[in-house]
Amino acid sequence: MKKILSFLSLVLVALTFVSCNSNSPEAVVQEYVADLQTGKYEEALDLFYFKKNLTDADKQQYVSMMKDKWGKEIEKKGGITGVEITNVSVAEDGNSANVKYILKYGDGTSKDQDSKLLKVDDKWKMESGK
Repeated sequence: MKKILSFLSLVLVALTFVSCNSNSPEAVVQEYVADLQTGKYEEALDLFYFKKNLTDADKQQYVSMMKDKWGKEIEKKGGITGVEITNVSVAEDGNSANVKYILKYGDGTSKDQDSKLLKVDDKWKMESGK
């Protein structure tokens, strides 16, 4: 039953993602959450903007940190069952955005999140702060 619920949640997230413009701030956040949900940390990392190019060693270090931080929390809370975008604000110049959203977990809890995004080469990327 738990596997069926997780699968249905993944399908819901995927359908939500497909229904949005794939080059919008909210679509990037939804893709990020879907990657976390399915343990695709390398793909999740690709959604971030870094001021300097990352070496392979840097990438592996970030992926490891994501697994440690998010993987344990997601598992402990019974997986991610959904994401609800609550607010998207795009700057007047169209080059930055802020997305507020709620992560919903399998144990019935939720967590408010706030992500800043930047438009780089006409693609939205999550701001890494690095």
